[in-house]
Amino acid sequence: MTDERPDLTAVLEHYGVQVNPYKVSQMVRCPLQDEDRTPSCSINTNTGLFNCHSCGEGGDAYTLIMKKEGIDFVRARAFAATLGLAAGSAGGSDDGVRGSAYGGRRKVLARSGDRKGGGGYVPAWRRR
Repeated sequence: MTDERPDLTAVLEHYGVQVNPYKVSQMVRCPLQDEDRTPSCSINTNTGLFNCHSCGEGGDAYTLIMKKEGIDFVRARAFAATLGLAAGSAGGSDDGVRGSAYGGRRKVLARSGDRKGGGGYVPAWRRR
């Protein structure tokens, strides 16, 4: 089953925010503030996340719909589906997380259960 999430660009455009389709990371007008006239909200279309530096709100496309419409997650999913905004998965995959720049940007496994061999360490209370 594919997890269909609304595209952040489509949600922003639904609320009247102009987005440059050729830029991955950019500053746009905050859709949660009617009085916002200057770009104060940073978005990343690859991760599907937004963060407003003026009001402090941030999250994904569902968070934006929930805050703007004043509804919960279930209704936000239904709202996105009725508008046809579900366009694919936002964010990265579950394969792994990129490490820090100091670690050479190597892949770090997402969960400890993904590691082969289990890591070897067993806490004292489990050694019995």
